Amino acid sequence: MNVSLSKRGDYVLRAAIALAKAHSKGQARKLREIVDEMGVPATFAPQVLSDLVRVNLVTSKAGKNGGFRLVRSPDSISLLQVIEAGEGPLHSDYCALGEGPCHWSSLCPLHDYWSKAISQMKLELNKVSLAQVSSCDVALEEGRVVVPKDSHRLRNKGDFAHGITLDVDGGR
Repeated sequence: MNVSLSKRGDYVLRAAIALAKAHSKGQARKLREIVDEMGVPATFAPQVLSDLVRVNLVTSKAGKNGGFRLVRSPDSISLLQVIEAGEGPLHSDYCALGEGPCHWSSLCPLHDYWSKAISQMKLELNKVSLAQVSSCDVALEEGRVVVPKDSHRLRNKGDFAHGITLDVDGGR
């Protein structure tokens, strides 16, 4: 089972990280800056940013001094909010053992367990702030984080060296 973000969810998160980095400076970010910095395709960037605007995480202003900016501090925006902006609400549309939704008349034996797993995932994603993710991104860029041994980066390179993750969120 793949629990990776879709391309849209990935790009929404990248755009949010770029905006979080600029938040402390009080700067609005231009579309082209976000595209260049975060590798979001220019043709897809307006849709991605409109997802963040639609859920009131980002505001936009046209013009020379305009751009995109977070509506509030990245400390007060959860990773869950950002992910759901791009992916939609985190839930299971179908029964884990069948083709349609579970019904009380024909409830599957996994229903409670599956529902609890999804709830736990939401709780964990809600505990992480956009500020923490942005801080980790900066630490990665600066080489202050050792890539963990189970990283996709290492797997793709065929390098299974043991690594550790440093505390980059200040012990939050």
